[in-house]
Amino acid sequence: MNNIINITINGETKQYSYGISGIELSKYYKNLFTNDILAMKINGRVSTLDTKILKNSSVEFIDYMNRDGNRIYVNGLKFLLIIAIKEVLGNIADVNFENSIDKGIFCRIVNHPIINDKTYNLIINKMNEIVELDLPFKNISVKVKDLIEFYKSTNQTEKLKNLEILTDNYASLTKCKSHYGYFYGKLPLSTGYLKKFDITFLENNTLVLRFPVVRGDGNIPEYQHHEKVINVFEQYSKWINIMKVSNVGSLNEIVYKGNIANFIRMNEIVQNNDLMNICESISNNINNIKLVLIAGPSSSGKTTTANKFCLYLKSKGLNPHILSTDDYFYNRVDTPKDENGEYDFETINAIDLELFNTQLTDLIAGNEVDIPRFNFVKGEKEFGVRKLKLEKNDILIIEGLHTLNEKLTASISKDNKIKIYISPFTPLSIDNYNHISTSDIRLLRRIVRDNRTRGRNVEETLMSWDKVRRGEEIYVFPYQDEADYIFNTAFIYEIGVLKVYVEPLLYAINSDSKYYGEARRLIRFLKIFLPIPADSVPQDSILREFIGKSCFYE
Repeated sequence: MNNIINITINGETKQYSYGISGIELSKYYKNLFTNDILAMKINGRVSTLDTKILKNSSVEFIDYMNRDGNRIYVNGLKFLLIIAIKEVLGNIADVNFENSIDKGIFCRIVNHPIINDKTYNLIINKMNEIVELDLPFKNISVKVKDLIEFYKSTNQTEKLKNLEILTDNYASLTKCKSHYGYFYGKLPLSTGYLKKFDITFLENNTLVLRFPVVRGDGNIPEYQHHEKVINVFEQYSKWINIMKVSNVGSLNEIVYKGNIANFIRMNEIVQNNDLMNICESISNNINNIKLVLIAGPSSSGKTTTANKFCLYLKSKGLNPHILSTDDYFYNRVDTPKDENGEYDFETINAIDLELFNTQLTDLIAGNEVDIPRFNFVKGEKEFGVRKLKLEKNDILIIEGLHTLNEKLTASISKDNKIKIYISPFTPLSIDNYNHISTSDIRLLRRIVRDNRTRGRNVEETLMSWDKVRRGEEIYVFPYQDEADYIFNTAFIYEIGVLKVYVEPLLYAINSDSKYYGEARRLIRFLKIFLPIPADSVPQDSILREFIGKSCFYE
């Protein structure tokens, strides 16, 4: 056997000993990283640093500034918090990781009375103590049938139901000290990697676990409290507890018992009622409100939401008109460029703000306006295709990336507009330790829609996703607190429906693709969801914007 293998790192190929581990190899490159190296990608697949390299390979080291590395870091922090809570409050106490929130995770301490500030400090001190001890996270391969018996004996039913769906004979548990955790994804090798974290304690045993973010400076961003978003979390958390379907195992039970059609209808009713309540407040203030501004990150369902708003407002005797900010793009030759010299259509400065505000002012004043339509083939605005004049009870609905930014509609008084932020805030979790990322839901939606409407394969969508996320973090998320209303566009059932459409697309990615690892991650995530046929999804559902057969488009 050849005792030498070729390993390519940063485009440079060198020879190393056969079976060299990631830990040993990383010592040669740690000076290139400001932060600790957490893991590595071997030929595009994420591996822990204790993995031995047994063949010629391409290796990429990753830290928490990398999206894969950040997931590893967050899984480690979750387990760190779990251990600290149990050691401070007693083993019966636990923590539910419920929702992604801007630069953190919204969590809830359960099985314990209301906690005071002194106890919170003990939890943080315990976490720091465990980090200082640099305790190993040990992976233990366990027979699934034995793990099922363990969860039965400890009454962890939400984990039990998920395991019963899996066809694998073995599952991987993580052990630290005397504590066990079951996580979807890898963890760092030890607690010593988890030096940067913070916790913001809220009320009623809730908290936000915070950490460095992918596109940051390596430090933890300052906490910003999003009261309206958290209220939505609480509202939907109460509803799913009433429905007794707070985790994937409970959803799967509804599917295999044949009750999913009615559950879909209940989901839609709840969401439609939320939308109708917003419309009610608008119609009650129609003498003042002239603009309804809808914003949200990619694949939130802005277009369908705008169309449903039109129908609901019409049912109140109003006459809504939709304007698209895309029609006010500068002509292509005048579009600003990004740092790479490429046209930047994400920035608010790509919109002709002067024309847009002039026309809004004229419309509200009762003047007729020649609304442009942007020709994306020619890269120019075209006029003479749509004339608009607002009459009594007319109202404008505008959806787009920047609609919460006051700069977009600076000429219009705040008293004359309502701002609505939308996003799929799913209250569903895999189990109490594994929450479902809002961005993963949006990515699955986008993969399905891109393939169906634009003929894009998964690799093309994944290639653009990082740029999309960057635009959201700059132009959408910082303005969410400007919203008068938060509208949740998530459905408890939707991942089971999306699975039917997206799984074949993900399996089509070849193992030599740069995006193979990400595709496999999503496939593993989808594995625990039973497929749900789309037959019962209404044609006016926001989900139809992605899977097709929407009454608004087709």
